[in-house]
Amino acid sequence: MHPSRDAAAPSPDARAPDFADVMVDVILGYECNVKCDYCSVEDAMRPHNMTTAEVLRELAHARSLGIRKAAFGGGEPTIRRDLLPIVRFGRDRGFESVKVSSNGLMYSYEAYAREAVEAGVTQFNVSVMAHTDALYERILGRRGALAAIEKGVRNLVRLGRPPVADLIVKDDTWRHLADVVEFWAARGIRTFPLWLVALVDRNRNNFASLPRVSEMRDGIVAAFEAGRRLGVDVYSRHVPRCMLPGREEHVRDLREDRVMVVTPGSRFYLWESAISPTAYSPKCERCRYVRGACLGVRRDYLERWGDDEVVPYEGENPAT
Repeated sequence: MHPSRDAAAPSPDARAPDFADVMVDVILGYECNVKCDYCSVEDAMRPHNMTTAEVLRELAHARSLGIRKAAFGGGEPTIRRDLLPIVRFGRDRGFESVKVSSNGLMYSYEAYAREAVEAGVTQFNVSVMAHTDALYERILGRRGALAAIEKGVRNLVRLGRPPVADLIVKDDTWRHLADVVEFWAARGIRTFPLWLVALVDRNRNNFASLPRVSEMRDGIVAAFEAGRRLGVDVYSRHVPRCMLPGREEHVRDLREDRVMVVTPGSRFYLWESAISPTAYSPKCERCRYVRGACLGVRRDYLERWGDDEVVPYEGENPAT
């Protein structure tokens, strides 16, 4: 998923003078080698890509602020020939960690996977859609995608860099979340953040892709249970704790990751984007976590489903 180009915020430079724990996440551009059915990138956005010089300037600026963590996304960053030289540039200039978010296809080439590790990528995030050929092909629009991504994951695991699996929760995946976790855990993945599909930009009218959390809760909880059984970390980034009662320990607020996003046309904090929980309903005002531990609900979710599922915590803190 990709931040909306409509997302706008005051300059992070003016709002957060201490950047020691901030990550700069550079969205290199919007070109991609697959056509995911839930992608939010409009066709008109595809030509918007940062030049190598622009990326290097952004990295230099981030280092001047004291930022030591970098990330690269898209679109699909691994299809850019300058990605790994850019990674080397960043590591040479003091970035202590570098994350790349990808669909994982390029890592099926062992030589590329090895070069990415040698260039200095310290964390690989792969968007995981499913655990069967048919479902993967339907979502990505590419035959043989599962086999290629599985090969890529195995290559990264052998290189000592097991990827983080960004698991997309949507209409045709939520029932299979536990099976997806089990499938990829068996291939060496140990970390599974759950992200709700977003109704923004190109996907804004694809209402069927985003069922109610109450409808998907059993599938989400089953994924948590699979993680507990398998000894892997499964947690939610988009669903507020009140929609997962009894499972609050699996909810992680996006503010835990201080991320400054740079795109070809904007700069903003991740938690201020259209794909992040940023809104409170009137019911939230009665909750002990409002404007505190809870960031709120995604705006597109409230617009689609309202706040019927919001249940304020008015008593003691739940066990976490």
